[in-house]
Amino acid sequence: MNEQHYRTVVITGAGGGIGRGIVESFLTSGDRVIAVDASETALADLEATLDPQQDGSILTMCCDVTEPQDWKRIAEAVEASPAAQAVLVNNAGISPKRDGQKIPGDEIPFDEWNAVMAVNLTGPFLGIQALAPHMKSTRFGRIINMSSLAGRDGGRLGGVHYAATKTGLLGITRSFARELAPFGITVNAIAPGRIGVGMVSSVSDEVNQNYLTRIPVGRLGYASDVAQAVQYLATPGNGFVTGITVDVNGGSYMG
Repeated sequence: MNEQHYRTVVITGAGGGIGRGIVESFLTSGDRVIAVDASETALADLEATLDPQQDGSILTMCCDVTEPQDWKRIAEAVEASPAAQAVLVNNAGISPKRDGQKIPGDEIPFDEWNAVMAVNLTGPFLGIQALAPHMKSTRFGRIINMSSLAGRDGGRLGGVHYAATKTGLLGITRSFARELAPFGITVNAIAPGRIGVGMVSSVSDEVNQNYLTRIPVGRLGYASDVAQAVQYLATPGNGFVTGITVDVNGGSYMG
């Protein structure tokens, strides 16, 4: 195992398409992964796909990212890990649809608004709060928040609630980047465009094919495209990059 890359990496939404790609990327790098998801089934499916030689490098935890007590459990697992250096990838997110279509903003139910806010915005906030003390104590931390192209341009396929949370996550990223920088902790965001896994399946193939006309590189993204960006921001030697947003969208947005 390459000790230079041996860290404890917490990944939320680990059972989804992008999350699974990020998990596999860190396991390949020789890191200790704590894979967090709200679905026991998704975590079981993830474990079933792993190389048996990687079984000892991953801990799966069924947790609700909107619950502070669950984040306390995750923080305790990080403290107990033999790898002191910690990375947090706030990847969990939801984007409700109605019959595979974007829900108009003036028709979004209040409880659905609150649910999206809780998972997509409060969850990352609680995660940073929970793991920051450990990162401060080790004078090292890498925090990556998963925003979205919708947080850049208002969103074409996600609802107002989804776009609002992904824009808000950019503000959380910048604010925590300033606060935590003196402790050797970087906080950055990634804004994926249309990635061909996970949420993409919630809309029709026709919608996804039409969306291709807006992507200059002419294809949907891969989970590995996002995982590569996460790896870049999580690199131990990459301590001078903080408070930024990395756009992974095939040229759909050039800010």
